[in-house]
This record gives sequence, C-alpha cells and structure tokens, in this order.
Amino acid sequence: MAATLIEARGTRRIARETKIVEEPEDLAAAVHPVAWRILAELHRSPDYPGALARRLRLHEQNVYYHVNRLRKAGLVHVVSERGHRPGAMALAPTAEAFALVLPDSGFPVTAPVPLAGPLRAFVGEFAKDGTLDAWIVLGAPSPHGPFLTAARDSPYAAQLGLFLGRHFATRRGLAVKLDTEVKAEGLERGNLILIGGPVANIVSLDLNQHLAVAFDWREMWRLRSSRTGKSYADDTVGLVAKVANPWREGAWILVLAGLHYPGTIASLLALTDHADALLKGYEGGEWYRVVQGLDRDGDGRLDDVHILE
Repeated sequence: MAATLIEARGTRRIARETKIVEEPEDLAAAVHPVAWRILAELHRSPDYPGALARRLRLHEQNVYYHVNRLRKAGLVHVVSERGHRPGAMALAPTAEAFALVLPDSGFPVTAPVPLAGPLRAFVGEFAKDGTLDAWIVLGAPSPHGPFLTAARDSPYAAQLGLFLGRHFATRRGLAVKLDTEVKAEGLERGNLILIGGPVANIVSLDLNQHLAVAFDWREMWRLRSSRTGKSYADDTVGLVAKVANPWREGAWILVLAGLHYPGTIASLLALTDHADALLKGYEGGEWYRVVQGLDRDGDGRLDDVHILE
C-alpha cells in the first residue's frame, strides 16, 4: 500500500512517498547494515548489481544476496533491463520510506496533502517549502486585449484553487492576478499559472509564440502542434503545458487553456481529476498534452477527458 510520511522539522514539513509493509518480516531484509547501504545507494542512483558492488566496494555475491532479499520483500524493483540475466536488471527502491502501521491507528488531518509521483515533479516547482509560489493569472472579465474579449474561463479556476489547496499552503494575500494586472505591474518574470487561451488572456497571447503547441488564428482558431503536425479546432479541445518562462531563467509557466472556455474546462479537469493519465511518463522539464473534454453522462457538462496527444 502507498502512503505519504510527513516529518515535522520545526516549521518545515518533509514528505516522503512511503510503502506500507504488511508483513513485519519483510522489513528484516532492510535492517542488515549492508542491505541498508544498498537501499540508500540505489535511492541516490538506480544501478545494476555488479556496478553497485563496485560503487560500494563490496563482493558481488554479497550484493546479490541482499538484492534478492530486498526484491522478494518488495523493497526494490526493476527500472530497466539490458537482457534476461538476473544481473542485467537495474534496480531502485520502491519508495522513499518504508513503514509498519499498527491496526486502527492514525487520525484524520486537514493539512495539505503532499504531492507524490509525477504530479510532484510537474507542479512542485510552483511551490517553495510547501507554499504556493506562483501567480494564478485569469483573463479580465471586461473586454480587453487586441480581440476585446471578456474572459469566460475565470469562474472555472475555482476548480484549480480547490486542487492546489489540497497540496499547498497559501501565502499571505491574494495569489490571483488578472492578466491586465500582470501586464501593468510587470509580473511576467515569475512562476505563472495561466488560465485561458490568447483570446481571453493577454499573458497567454504573449506566451503563444514560444509554445510548441500553439494557438493559431490565421484562418480560424485552431490549436496546432509542431510536435505531431496535427491541428485541432473543436470547442472542447484544451492544452495543458508546462514550459520554461521565456522572460526569466529558472521560472516556469503552467498553461491551462482552450480554444474556447469549454476547452479550458477540459484542461482543468485533466489536471485536477485525471493527473495519472495526463502525466504518465513525466519525469521533469517541459511537457505538452492536448486534451478533449467529454460529456459522459449526457447532462450537457464536461465530466471526463480524452488525451489526444
């Protein structure tokens, strides 16, 4: 079973992805000093048993013995193979921590839920010490920008707020800015979470030329992908993209935007309700996904998403 271990260190909290060990004897494989050294070394860098023995300056047979016990106990797993021989498999720990849980123990908490897996890598750079460190940028509700559009995406950003509130503490003051305020105050040079496409959000319009999957209005509004050569014109198509901020090195921008506001809703649903599918294979860096919103129950409202690319 997967869980999250939260360790309090003064005012900071450290979270670790944790495997709950159901059989106490499984932990016996990890308590030997050599086995613990192996786990710690594999956590720093997954490796093959032979190479691991050289790194630790241990006899290969000794390493194989403990690796086999750790695999049997479910504490390490294969992350890559270069053959079918036992020594041709690179290994890594199955979690960052291992724990035994007494029956009927624990208590409910209302604190933020720590991020885990690909989601932690995807949105973790928009926080600092567990606190949101980004502006959520909404399109202004009055006509503005070159298309004189009043944004209709903004109310649905509440979905994102609920999601972020589960995982991050909130900083003092508002975390939300209108696109017009960002432009007027010169706040583009920071971590940004943009809600809405370039028609409704002028910061998204400025960013559009830097995107590998971009909004194109030469004939009609389309989403065009330079990665696959495909284009999309449906109202319910949206973009989820994490890109390096072109206006400041080291900062990031998360784009949740559609051709029209239903596409923005699809993007929000993809991140908040379908992160596992959206981020499958994500390990860090820039990321693009084109999604389409679906109405599974036929009530006229989007409730599911299909990942197009």
